[in-house]
Amino acid sequence: MSKTTLLRTMIGILALNLLLVSPAAVRPATGEAACGTAWTSKTEPPETIRVLRTATGGVEEVNFKRYVIVVMASGEWPTTMPAALLEAGAHAVKQYAWYYALVGNHRDGDVNAAGQCYDVRDDVRDQVYRPESAEPTKKQKAARDALWGLSLRKNDKLFLTGYRQGSATSCGADADSWRLYARSAKDCVKRLGYDSERVLRRYYKPNLNWVWAAGTEPNAEPEAVSEVTPSPEPVESDSAAAEETAGSVVDSISSWFQSLWETSE
Repeated sequence: MSKTTLLRTMIGILALNLLLVSPAAVRPATGEAACGTAWTSKTEPPETIRVLRTATGGVEEVNFKRYVIVVMASGEWPTTMPAALLEAGAHAVKQYAWYYALVGNHRDGDVNAAGQCYDVRDDVRDQVYRPESAEPTKKQKAARDALWGLSLRKNDKLFLTGYRQGSATSCGADADSWRLYARSAKDCVKRLGYDSERVLRRYYKPNLNWVWAAGTEPNAEPEAVSEVTPSPEPVESDSAAAEETAGSVVDSISSWFQSLWETSE
């Protein structure tokens, strides 16, 4: 075999192997974008939420903290309620919306006529949201902020925190483990002196766990709040792995080429 023929053969083999192990060849196909906000954290609430405005059919991206307080002030949790009950109610509003903003929890069909995905509606199917008329009070804002770093888990999963007005008037009489009933919970606070934590436990137990975002625990030690968690080791991407594989193939073929070249001398 002449050196020219050998060289052409080796170049062809090298090109074929590089094609097979290139990043484009081994990278998984990119799927369609998730519908809605598709928030991924279950310890940090989303920054925004997508709300269907039923009057116009449009979808608005709203600051999440603003959304929660407006829902409260739109009649879901009036400022006349006791402070502890408002705190529990604010958490129920927050986690209800958070649940549907999470990746994987988007409901089929929650898309407007223009093809825009949304997380929640602004009516009673989800939570009443009327920013044009709602006037949040300082009391409602304080209630929202009191448990902002908290997420509740049932069987270690962030769950949908439903709530209703209810008809029972005795503390916990209508508790069903999935909904907070405002009327009977008011009795828990006013007659029995429940704080917001005890209210939430009474209505959402059993198998209930409390998870606080880092540094937001009410009784956190100063050192614990300021502690910096080491960053995890970076995960090697598919592209990086493919490039390393390609490099190995090139080295192997180069060594083989060199040995054949020397043999042909």
